[in-house]
Amino acid sequence: MFSVVGLTLDEVSSGALPHVHLAKTLDNRKTKSNFRFAEMILVYTTVETDTQGSAARTKYRQQGQFLVFLYFNDAAVKACEEIGIPIRVLDRIDERDLPVRRATVLERPYLAPVSK
Repeated sequence: MFSVVGLTLDEVSSGALPHVHLAKTLDNRKTKSNFRFAEMILVYTTVETDTQGSAARTKYRQQGQFLVFLYFNDAAVKACEEIGIPIRVLDRIDERDLPVRRATVLERPYLAPVSK
C-alpha cells in the first residue's frame, strides 16, 4: 500500500519537504551501529507531463490546494512517524493505482533502531 501525501505551495516554497528530511535522517543513520536494515523505503511523485497530477488535484481538492503529490510506501510512512516528520496523508492506494508515469524521489533502506 501507498499513502498519497499532498504538499502545498507554501510547503514547497519553504523547503518543508518530508522526503528530503527523511533522506537526510536515513543517510545520517548509515554510519551508526545501533540501526539495522528493516525494509526498503520508496517515495514517488508524478512526472510533470503526466495528467495524473491534475487528476489528483481535482480528486483531493476538498482537502486543500496541493502543488505536489508524493506516494509513500508503508515503510516510508512508518519511518516518518518514528522520526517525527509530519506528513499529510490524503488517501491510501494499492501499488497498482500508482501513476503509471512516475519518478522515484527517494529509494533508501529503512534503517530502524535496534531493539534492546
